[in-house]
Amino acid sequence: MTSNNNSDDASVESSSSGPYDPCDFDEEVLEYIKANDPDWGAFYVTFNGDANPNFRFDPLSIDWERENSAISESRHIKFLEIRDLQQQTYEEYLYCEITKEDRVENAKAFYRSVAANRSIKYLAVEGNITFGLEMKDTVAILRPFVQSNNKLRSLQLGHFTMDARTAQTLASALSNSGSLRSFGLKRCDGLTGRAMEKIINAMKVQTNIAELRLDEIDIDDAVGVVLGDALTTLSLKSLSIQGDYEMRFGSISEAGMEAISNGISHNTTLETLDFWRFPITVNGGLSLAEAISNNSVLALKKLILTCAVRSAQFAPSPEGWAIFFDYLSNSPLQDLQLGGNNISDDVIPSMVECLNSMTSLTDLCLWECSNVTTSGWSDFFRLLKNNTSIRKCEMYGNPISNVSVVAAMSSALCDGTSVESIFSSNHTLSRIESLFSFSTDPGIKLLLKMNENDDKVEVARQKIIKYYFLEENNLHELGRMDLGLLPRVLGYVDKYEPARLYELVRAIPLLFHNNEEVIGTKRKRKRRA
Repeated sequence: MTSNNNSDDASVESSSSGPYDPCDFDEEVLEYIKANDPDWGAFYVTFNGDANPNFRFDPLSIDWERENSAISESRHIKFLEIRDLQQQTYEEYLYCEITKEDRVENAKAFYRSVAANRSIKYLAVEGNITFGLEMKDTVAILRPFVQSNNKLRSLQLGHFTMDARTAQTLASALSNSGSLRSFGLKRCDGLTGRAMEKIINAMKVQTNIAELRLDEIDIDDAVGVVLGDALTTLSLKSLSIQGDYEMRFGSISEAGMEAISNGISHNTTLETLDFWRFPITVNGGLSLAEAISNNSVLALKKLILTCAVRSAQFAPSPEGWAIFFDYLSNSPLQDLQLGGNNISDDVIPSMVECLNSMTSLTDLCLWECSNVTTSGWSDFFRLLKNNTSIRKCEMYGNPISNVSVVAAMSSALCDGTSVESIFSSNHTLSRIESLFSFSTDPGIKLLLKMNENDDKVEVARQKIIKYYFLEENNLHELGRMDLGLLPRVLGYVDKYEPARLYELVRAIPLLFHNNEEVIGTKRKRKRRA
């Protein structure tokens, strides 16, 4: 069992007094929870059955019938995670000197103590509990907890075998839970389309559900229709239908995706859509983009289609991609993730034209677009010169360290051919995430650093000073510069490049020479007096 106590109250009750030790928890998850929960009480507990040679702890060797108060009576456990308590072989638990039957009884007692707790706000259960204890028993024990705990905000279940009876029990619990805000199922074997329909229909009566995750589950057309219908009534802010690395899940056809898209076209609350590695057809993808385009009320901020086209089902032509991007061109998206897709050189012009028109887009993911050559990436950065919104671009796995691509990148960030061309360069892009560290061209790293400044007029001004007037061939133009602008130039050089002050003196000799003559004249007149 692991715990992380973040409470400011030094007297917080700890449940680590039993035969288990505290340790740390993923800080990013905690930060997310605390940011979205003003009542966060800050005590995390996890039971992890992963084999650990340095810490031979077996949670189910504990007699929870006797020790149940450690869980049931704790008022400070807010996040409870139970993960992978079943090991590969029974022999791994021989050191515990406890029978299989006792382990099952301990597991049931453990879940009864969890069900008795009324302070837990986030419950995550992943992996089968122990030999002999089926998921239906676990859900049956937790059912009153889900229904009556008015503080429960999130329930996440994953890596189980779930039959129809279990799904029905779960659906009943969900339909009677008035406090739940987030629900997720991940990789639940045996979960049929009919069972999924019951679970989704149960949530339709819960208007408080804001986040729904159905990851690595076989979503077929029947489930797509039910989900599409639910989207018209649910006040969801986030919907995740992820596939897995092997893309084994998702037997949905165009009809099922169109049903989901139809639901999205009538939804008014969604902010995030996640189809990571979920196989969809070409027309299914186009119907999704069209639904986003046609829904003028929907304020969708994040769309994840990463690797959605790796399967043979979804391979749009350049013309198909052009239609796709045309649909998205006026969307309010802030984060668009298209990494791993079959985007090619021919798609780049229509894609960047779309990106340049998406004035709210700040984050773009294009990792491992293997069909785009160095020529295509050169065009990408050249066309991105006029973009005024994208701040971060994720480019892992793409050949952007090529000399021609680096040159196009540099020119997009600062085209030093004239003052006007520098002024119209890209002053917004400040992060390009890639294995290419820009060590071969530190100038790009500096330009990206300059673009971090939110005052884009000042960014343009600094680039003009550094990359035009301070260029050796252009230094003579400083002598013809309006005197009102010289203090800015001198201020920049003094702050960032003081070693070049001597060059400025040489570039504006008349200014300094005339002052010396005047000073000399005044001194001579003083001596004659």
